[in-house]
Amino acid sequence: MKKRILATVLALTMLFAIVAACNGGGGGGSGPSAYQEPPEGGWDVPYENTVRITTVSNSGDNWNFLEGDDVNDNPWTRLYKEKLNIEVHFEWTVPTDYVQRLNLAVASDELPDVFAIPDAADPRLFYQLVEEGSIQDITEVYNTYASAEMRASGLADPLTLGAFTVDGSIYGIPRYYYGPIDVPWHIWIRNDWYEAEGKPEIRTVADLENLARAFMDNHGAKAGIAAENTLQWLLRMAPMFGAYIGDLHDNKYFWVKDSSGRIIPGVAMPEFKDALEAYARWYDEGLIDPDFMQYRAWEGGDEQIYNGEVGIQCFWQWWGWYGWTVGNIVGPEAIYLPYNMPTVDGGIALGQVTWPNTGVIVASSSFENPAALMKLLSLTDFMLFSEEANLTEEDMHYFMDDGREHTLSQSFYSLRPGLDLQQYEHVVHALETGDESQLFTTGMKSKYYNSLRWINDGEVSAWGEYLQMGFSESSYARADYLFSNGLIKYTEQYGPAPEEFDQVANSADILMEHIPLIIMGIEPVSSWDSIMEQWYAGGGQILEDAVNSMYG
Repeated sequence: MKKRILATVLALTMLFAIVAACNGGGGGGSGPSAYQEPPEGGWDVPYENTVRITTVSNSGDNWNFLEGDDVNDNPWTRLYKEKLNIEVHFEWTVPTDYVQRLNLAVASDELPDVFAIPDAADPRLFYQLVEEGSIQDITEVYNTYASAEMRASGLADPLTLGAFTVDGSIYGIPRYYYGPIDVPWHIWIRNDWYEAEGKPEIRTVADLENLARAFMDNHGAKAGIAAENTLQWLLRMAPMFGAYIGDLHDNKYFWVKDSSGRIIPGVAMPEFKDALEAYARWYDEGLIDPDFMQYRAWEGGDEQIYNGEVGIQCFWQWWGWYGWTVGNIVGPEAIYLPYNMPTVDGGIALGQVTWPNTGVIVASSSFENPAALMKLLSLTDFMLFSEEANLTEEDMHYFMDDGREHTLSQSFYSLRPGLDLQQYEHVVHALETGDESQLFTTGMKSKYYNSLRWINDGEVSAWGEYLQMGFSESSYARADYLFSNGLIKYTEQYGPAPEEFDQVANSADILMEHIPLIIMGIEPVSSWDSIMEQWYAGGGQILEDAVNSMYG
C-alpha cells in the first residue's frame, strides 16, 4: 500500500505545502504527549495532568468561528480542556482533498495521534494500516473508558462495529450514521404545478409519466423528469421496476440475490432491462431532457430545478437544503414535496438501503493515551445527543450557532444509529402538541424551530428541516412508512468491500459508457446481456466471487 501511495507523493507535495499549516496547523499548544494514567471513575472524570492529542480534519465554508477563535481555540476545544483536561491540536486541516492529504501522511509515516478514515477513502486502507501495525488495538480502552451510550451504538449495529474488528480486537470506532431512515430516496414533485393539476394520485409508473407530460404541456417544463450525466437521479428510480442499482458513477454496486441464492449486482438482474426500456422511452418522448448528458449533477442539472425547467426529481431525503434556492429564485410556492416511488403495477417501490457507515476513527500506534480519545468521543456524544446534557439556549448558541458544530473534528464525532428516527419522532410530537419538553438534543431543537420558521413565517431557508421531518408527509415520514411496513431492500454487501476489490479498478466504466447510449436509442436494450458479459470478463467476476465469499 505504501509503495502505491508513495507514487503520488511528489505530485501532491507542492499542492499540500500550501495547506499543511492552514488554520493554525503546525506549532503552538502545550501539554504532555507522554502517557498519562487515566483517572478512576467514569468517562467524564478529567485527567489530573493535561493530555495533548494531535489530529487532522477536513474543513469547509461552514467552519465559522467566534471572533478571535480558530481551529485550535474554539468552544469545542475549550470544552475538552475544561471538562477533561485534554488539549487538542490540529496538525493540518484542508477544505478539500482530505483523502489525498491523509494518503500523503500515511506514505510519509507522519500520522497524527488520532484521525478519521472517511468512506471516500480506499476501502482497504483501514485493513492495510492494521496489517502494517500503524494503528492500535483499542478494545480495552473502548470497553473501559467509552460511555455506555457510545458502546450502545456498537450493540445497535454490531455488523458495523464488527467491520472494524480484526481477529477479535477493535481497531476503529465507526463514525456510524444518522440511521437507515436517511438512506431511501424519494420522488420529489413541484407542489404548485401538482396542485394546479388537481394532485392526481400517483399509484403507478404510468401515473408519474402522465404527470410529467402535464408539467410539460401546461407549465412550460422543458422536460418532465430531471436527469444528469452521472445518471444517479435516473438509476435511483430503478426500484419502480423492481431493480436496485448502486452509485455506478462511483463504482459502487447494489448487491442482490438471484433465484438460486447467489449474490449478483443489481445491474445483472433482468428487471434492470425493464428500467432501461422505460428510460429509453422517456428519452424518446422527451420526458427527460435530450441534453441530459451535458448536465452535471451539481452544475446544469440543478439549474433546471431552480429555473422551472422540470418538476419531478428523484433525490435524497435532504432535498430541502439543496432545493431552497428554488424558493429564492421562483418563490416559496415552488416547494417540492416528497412521495414514495410507485411501481409498474400500482404498489410502493421498496426503499433500497446500502451500508450507511460514514467512516472510522482510529488511533496511531504511537499514541500514548487512547483512553483520552474515548473520553473525547463520549463527551461529544453526550453534548450532542444526550437528554442528560440539559443544554440551555445559551449553550446551544455558543456551541451550535452559525454552524459551529461543524468545527467538530471528524476524529471526535461519532453518530448514533437510529438518531434521526428518534429526532423525527420527538420533533413531530412537539409540532403536533406544542409540548417542547421532549426536545432534548440540539438537533431536535434546531429542526423543530426551523420547521416553525417555514410553517409560521414562510422562511424558504427552513425548507431543509421542514421537508425532512416537519410535517406528516415529510421525507422521514415517507421513509418511516417503508421501514414500518417491511418495504425495504438491503444490499447483500452490508459492510466494507472485500480485499479482492483492489484488483479491479473502475469496473463500472463500461456500464456507464453504454447506459447513456441505450437511453438515447443509439444501442438497443437487448445489447445489455452482452455488455454484462464484458463487465464480468473485465473484472466483474472477481467482484461477484469476492462478495459471495465474504457475504454469501
